[in-house]
Amino acid sequence: MEEEYTIRQAVESDAVSVKCLLEELENRVFDQAIFMRIYMEYLRVPLTLMQVAVQNENEIIGFITCKGQSLLHHEGLVFEIQELIVTKAHQGRGVGRMLIAALKPELARLGAKSLEVTSNKRRKEAHAFYQFLGFLNSHEKFTIYF
Repeated sequence: MEEEYTIRQAVESDAVSVKCLLEELENRVFDQAIFMRIYMEYLRVPLTLMQVAVQNENEIIGFITCKGQSLLHHEGLVFEIQELIVTKAHQGRGVGRMLIAALKPELARLGAKSLEVTSNKRRKEAHAFYQFLGFLNSHEKFTIYF
């Protein structure tokens, strides 16, 4: 049987599945209260887009979050992918491409100037994926942790 994937907006009831995907990505267990607080915030904020990839109408196998903000130095609205994961069992099947492609019409409708993504230096496969999709490795990111 051929697998069917659909992309739709995330809803509150998707939280458990999304949390499991994030825990797979980060290889750790997230605090439920903190996760739910942020998840609900994502659903409420107008320039935060969150979509899920669903297999055969009921199993969430991927998700993407994207936050937008107006930036002076871009003279407009810039979006950044915050999280993107497809469960290991479904990687390499075009699901990540579908998630990003589903964002593009909404970003165009909102008048976005660009879409950016930051990826941990150790995630070499993710870097190749983003470059394959046309993302340019144009910046270095510097972080101070608290």
